Amino acid sequence: MKKINLLIIFSFTFNMVAQDGSDIKYVKISNLDTSYIGKIVHLDFYNRSFAGLKYFSENLTDKVTIELDNKKIDFLEYRNDTGHNNWFSEQYLESIEFVDELKIRITMCKIEDITPNYVKVILFLQYKEKNGRLNYKNPNRIKYSFPREILTEVLVLN
Repeated sequence: MKKINLLIIFSFTFNMVAQDGSDIKYVKISNLDTSYIGKIVHLDFYNRSFAGLKYFSENLTDKVTIELDNKKIDFLEYRNDTGHNNWFSEQYLESIEFVDELKIRITMCKIEDITPNYVKVILFLQYKEKNGRLNYKNPNRIKYSFPREILTEVLVLN
């Protein structure tokens, strides 16, 4: 009977482990080099986020200010990462406030250049109206540079 119980427990354990998944590779900003130019990524700002946790931060969501069309806009970092399942498409930045009646979501970035002080990217943007409908009137790709000092990691689409 003990053998059957152990077999059942092990079969459930193996099944649970097999269901985990990820399509993200985590790269520390100190390890980021020119081999990542052209890669699709998410940038992790200020505090490391992994397994749904923000280490060394009382507030579990980082805020970053990005200037778009000469307006400084605050964005929150959304990380859906349980430590077991973490999918690239579920990570994004979103404006805290509505800007010109629209929420702005940065769905991903493409690395254009890497210098000792900056990471230059193309931001992929979505604009959502208050009713949740997508608005396609604004440009959906914008070049931007982030200082390396505010980045902790880069989440690379694997």
